[in-house]
Amino acid sequence: MLPEQPQQHSRTSPWPYPEVRVSVSIRADGDFHLEQPVEALDATRRRFVDLPWSQPDEVHGTDVRLVARPGDHDRAIADALVTDRAAAVLGIWVGDCAPVALVAEHEDADGVRTVRVGAAHAGWRGLLDGVLAATVAAMRAVPHGSMLAGRPMVAVLGPCIHPCCYEFGDDDLAAVIDRFGPAAEGRTRDGRRALDVPATVRLALAELGVALDDRSSCTGCHDDRWFSHRARRERGRQVMAVWKDADMDADTPGEHDSESAGAWR
Repeated sequence: MLPEQPQQHSRTSPWPYPEVRVSVSIRADGDFHLEQPVEALDATRRRFVDLPWSQPDEVHGTDVRLVARPGDHDRAIADALVTDRAAAVLGIWVGDCAPVALVAEHEDADGVRTVRVGAAHAGWRGLLDGVLAATVAAMRAVPHGSMLAGRPMVAVLGPCIHPCCYEFGDDDLAAVIDRFGPAAEGRTRDGRRALDVPATVRLALAELGVALDDRSSCTGCHDDRWFSHRARRERGRQVMAVWKDADMDADTPGEHDSESAGAWR
């Protein structure tokens, strides 16, 4: 089931990567906070997607790790992950920050195409410091003799806090506006200055030439679906999971709606 759409959003249609799955947990799926007993988190993750996971210890930085084998770098410090491997789940856990999935395709010298997936944790500090630029650079880094080819790179934005619930300090907001322009500013319900996280993600990706499929809804508003640290001081976290389906190649049509982002739930 697709989440409720915001009034202003951009979509890539149809979804060009049927072999890629993007799923976001809801409250009923459990808590994906990394700081819990290993066995509890592993059980929650396996119930959600029964494949090897790589879920980083996010620190609001810009480090990107390459997942060479399913399960690599699980719980390692990073704020973004990239892989060419099938059946390797990349999990970004968030309370209000923006989870962003990316998909691209490259072609080697023999004409063999490989789909690459990435996932980034984009809070306001990470956006300001360039976490999306670092992730896109890793997505575009291809082996010698290869090149980006075929289907275009796309990004998917999951649930995050929206300006209606995100009053922001003047100094920090000024820094974001100085970097991305006045469209990064929004207003809370009562008219206070706010950071517009979805708009800032869109602006950051536009600079990089990457189309955004905005599937976000406000974590602060929708307490029946999402956890929110900012709005409710909750410790729980949802996860955005992205992976390549090992049972589907690039020429096989997906079993999802053509408007959806993979297996979005």
